[in-house]
Amino acid sequence: MRLSVPFAFLFALLGAAIAAHADDVFPSKTITVAVGFPPGGNTDVIARIVAERMEPLLGQRLVIDNKPGAGSTLAATAIARAAPDGYTLLTGSPSTSAIAPNLYTSLKAFAPVSLLVNGPIVLLVHPSLPVSSVAELVALYRREPGKYNFATGGNGTHAHLACEWLMQETGTSITHVPFRGGAPALQAVIAGEPTMIVDNLPTALAHVQAGRLKALAVFSASRSPALPDVPTMVEAGYKDMVTDSWTAFYAPAGTPAPIIAKLNAAAVAALREPQTIDKLRQLSAVPVGSTPDQLEALTRLEYERWGSLIRKRNVTVN
Repeated sequence: MRLSVPFAFLFALLGAAIAAHADDVFPSKTITVAVGFPPGGNTDVIARIVAERMEPLLGQRLVIDNKPGAGSTLAATAIARAAPDGYTLLTGSPSTSAIAPNLYTSLKAFAPVSLLVNGPIVLLVHPSLPVSSVAELVALYRREPGKYNFATGGNGTHAHLACEWLMQETGTSITHVPFRGGAPALQAVIAGEPTMIVDNLPTALAHVQAGRLKALAVFSASRSPALPDVPTMVEAGYKDMVTDSWTAFYAPAGTPAPIIAKLNAAAVAALREPQTIDKLRQLSAVPVGSTPDQLEALTRLEYERWGSLIRKRNVTVN
């Protein structure tokens, strides 16, 4: 039966009132924040720092739910299927939010909330490798193509794509050895096999300082204060090789805009607190706090950049 105009109008008003009321009382229960990596990793630690500071601002607990596996796509897939009510968030990264949509998931499955931090990634080799610069490393790989290998935490991760990018730009051939997570990959390189890895600086810093790994370059636009003597890839002669590890919060697509706005305001406020800034800087992470639109633009840019490389290098998840 067709509604008359007055009844249809009242029905619409009632629906809007219910939705507005739901937004007003959000959040009224615990919020779950999924992380696609094991506890203790860089993304996990950053998510915990920010979530803890958001709790008093939202008046509810934010509980971290680690869902490692398949290059963080197990977490992404789970959150993409969650109710779009603001009570389930995804901790995004280049691997999760820009690379995986080219391989597994859909870019349209998530609603951006806020970019949390940027942080450097670093090119590392085992001390036994007879090189002390990117130029020497490339010369070694060119002399003996296919002999050497690099470790990553899995196919389709940010580190994997950074190494594929390095091979493309230098015309070298290095064998990929994927591990089930960044921690075992790093430990394997420390043990001497494989001999190269690209990793987040906070994870690798202690090993560099102890001499267990050699840092040849950072991929950020400028040198890291934590490793002031280590050049950038730009300084090494590769002017376009700039990429950061970043961490962000996303909600399932369809989450109402007022809820996104509340989550964004809490995240940005948390990132402005001196205590949060100090903790993040200890991880060589630069607090950002963006609008949802700014995060959406970054995600799209990164998606297109890594998608182009994936096609050129014929990267697969197998």
